[in-house]
Amino acid sequence: MSMYFCVQHPWYYRNWEPVLKHFEPGEAAIYVSPWYSHLPQDPQVHARQQQQTLDWLKARGVEAVTGAWEIEPHVFATHAIEQRVVGQRWSKQVRLLYAVISKKYTYSAMNGSYDCVLVASQFGANLLRQHGVRTQVVGYPKLDPWFDGTLTKAKARERLGLDPDRTIVLYAPTFGGLCAHETYAQALNELDLDVEFVGQLHPVTYMTELQRFAGTLPRARWIEPEEAGIHVLAAADAIITDYSGVTFEACAMDVPVLLLDKPGVAPSEDVEVKYRDAGPRVMSAEELKPRLEELLASPERWAERRAHYRETFYEHHGDAGRRAANAFRQMAEEAKRAREQDVDRIYTRMRALEVSAGR
Repeated sequence: MSMYFCVQHPWYYRNWEPVLKHFEPGEAAIYVSPWYSHLPQDPQVHARQQQQTLDWLKARGVEAVTGAWEIEPHVFATHAIEQRVVGQRWSKQVRLLYAVISKKYTYSAMNGSYDCVLVASQFGANLLRQHGVRTQVVGYPKLDPWFDGTLTKAKARERLGLDPDRTIVLYAPTFGGLCAHETYAQALNELDLDVEFVGQLHPVTYMTELQRFAGTLPRARWIEPEEAGIHVLAAADAIITDYSGVTFEACAMDVPVLLLDKPGVAPSEDVEVKYRDAGPRVMSAEELKPRLEELLASPERWAERRAHYRETFYEHHGDAGRRAANAFRQMAEEAKRAREQDVDRIYTRMRALEVSAGR
């Protein structure tokens, strides 16, 4: 069987790692493709970004392929929503959700091109069922190291070179129109609290709107997402975010969350807009300091809401990577059997025609 796991950016590979570790050598291949959706429609830009991803993987000893394949794989797996690129019968196109977000995207009808979407919980399955999408609940592989105890706060801080004894606050805004950075940047930079600020931008921000943050928060130490993963969350005593799906990853890891509201954001069914009670909400820059002090002083106050989202959005606390790997194997086997059966039928029909022709 052949299985290709699509990587468009190192960040995606980091999300695949907890699944790939459960495959035998040669069982699965990394397929690097351009990231068309967030880059200018310029072939040179796409080629350069693709090569950068290939180089990043090579530097870490990871083999990858690119370009056209001669025979379609039994499974083509992605994180982002992609157009159908493999046949409907002999190949399975499968998606593994990389975050519990919506933004009119994650749980949308655009998933209709997939044979199956692997989700973190029944919550996601219910949303996708509205669009007739086949789902399978496997859990959330990205959080396996936290749930199984191999990742701890101390280990995360050691990996990132952070002080083991300081109070560390992570600033992790989303990208695009829901990002509230302009409203709070000055207040964040001027906070006179004895904390160490660590910043992690959304990967799309690094690619498309980095100038938006340039020089506006010099007190923060910025860590690129492909190097930090969930380690930066594990290292934090609290997280400040706006409308990012990282809110719910923090809840799963029991990290206190401070939610920045952006003026003018309309009510929505999108997960990160609808569910705003995981921690104290900040409505203006003036409220930032007292709300953060409150959160750091009494993190247990919001523990029940964090636990609620941990149970709602994440089933199977641990071992999700193995479940996902087994799900991919099962679907690859389905595609393989369908291909073999069709080939057998073709050869049987050809032989019958030869016999009838007296050959």
